[in-house]
Amino acid sequence: MNNTPRWLWVILISSIQLMLLLIAVVILFTWMGDLTNTMLGQQCCLDNHMLSQRVIDSIETENIRDIRSADAMDEGKLESVVSKIGLPSDCFVNVLDFVSGQSLFHFPHNEDIPADSFVDLPIYSLTDRSNIGTLRESISKQTDQRHVSGSVVWNGSQVLVSARYLPQLNAIILIGQQPSLANSGLAGMMKQYKASAFAITLLIGLIGICLTFIIVRRIGQTITNLSDGLEEVVTGSARELVRTKNAVIFGLAKLAESRDNDTGEHLDRIRIYVTILAKELALTHPDFDEEFVRNLSLASSLHDIGKVGIPDSILLKPGRLTPEERGIMEIHTLIGGECLDAIHARLGENEFMNVARQIAYYHHERWDGTGYPHSLKETEIPLVARIVAVADVYDALTSKRPYKKAMTHLESKEIIVSGSGKHFDPQIVDAFLKHEDEFEEVSVHQQTISDEAATSNFQRLCEAAKS
Repeated sequence: MNNTPRWLWVILISSIQLMLLLIAVVILFTWMGDLTNTMLGQQCCLDNHMLSQRVIDSIETENIRDIRSADAMDEGKLESVVSKIGLPSDCFVNVLDFVSGQSLFHFPHNEDIPADSFVDLPIYSLTDRSNIGTLRESISKQTDQRHVSGSVVWNGSQVLVSARYLPQLNAIILIGQQPSLANSGLAGMMKQYKASAFAITLLIGLIGICLTFIIVRRIGQTITNLSDGLEEVVTGSARELVRTKNAVIFGLAKLAESRDNDTGEHLDRIRIYVTILAKELALTHPDFDEEFVRNLSLASSLHDIGKVGIPDSILLKPGRLTPEERGIMEIHTLIGGECLDAIHARLGENEFMNVARQIAYYHHERWDGTGYPHSLKETEIPLVARIVAVADVYDALTSKRPYKKAMTHLESKEIIVSGSGKHFDPQIVDAFLKHEDEFEEVSVHQQTISDEAATSNFQRLCEAAKS
């Protein structure tokens, strides 16, 4: 888990959390604002109702009976009564004729709302905002107190009204109040609360982001440490397993080779030669990656594992073999191939075993089709087997045998080159020629080691015999 995805996850999760929190705050304050507006409206209507009751009581006290006549005596009394009550600055009083809806009285006179008919305007409930009819209809439906409260819309402005029927005047007394002042105070208060709430929300969001990052970082670090430790253990175990596998495979190959008369260094030289050729061919074969070259190098050690099934009388014969003996010797390719086939079938698909079985089966096939055991030719022969064929023949030519001496590099080179297109794949021979100096160096070095080992063994035997 690298740092970039971790940062992206922290930012994404924290941003979603912060956005949801802000949405919740907006919804909460919207709901609170609507609730507060309703409560303020209800309170305004209640105040209007109480004011209308005081006006009615004063009308009864002053015995006001007519405000429609030409003389304005009763109207003046009504204005005096209303002015003495002391209306709020945003409140007005209107007396409307119940029948015609004509405005009979309006106070204060400089009120922005015109003294006109309200009786036919629809009135809305403050609780559920439903239309409860016009003012006249609503009061007509009242059989006892004949009182109604709600809101009306006049010239695009909301007006909170409370209306009562005045039987002595056959009129409607309407007390209205624009909620702008109360709402402006509420808006200011809610604005302050919203600012505070947003600040607190952002602070909580930032703290959440920091905490989330710290937690994710610690968890990521813990996972990284565990992963590194586990990877180290697994890598060490895998490395040890590979070493063990390689040692066992090479040991089995050595066991098979020990029955031959070779000095025992043959397998080491074959692996080196095969590796040199494979690295050169990798330049034109993309599938020859580093892992494949390692598998090919190790698998080449098993090329003659089938010799374990050849009788000692033939395998260890110091002279040249008869045609019948040669035929028996040649079946070591089938013995080795079938053995590795059985392992491959039990193990399942495995690149190493597939390469090993191809080498065991076909490393004695020839480019012109005269090889054994199946007389394959050219590209019918697996490439890995063609590589081992050149390495095996070169090592056989440059190594001592009971029936021959070791050839020089130049002599062996002439035989390899003359076999190009007949015994060997020309492409493999070209790779050999590009690295013939390395072949010669390995051949001379390994032959020197073999001679020294043989001399040392002879000296130890002589000393043991003297003692």
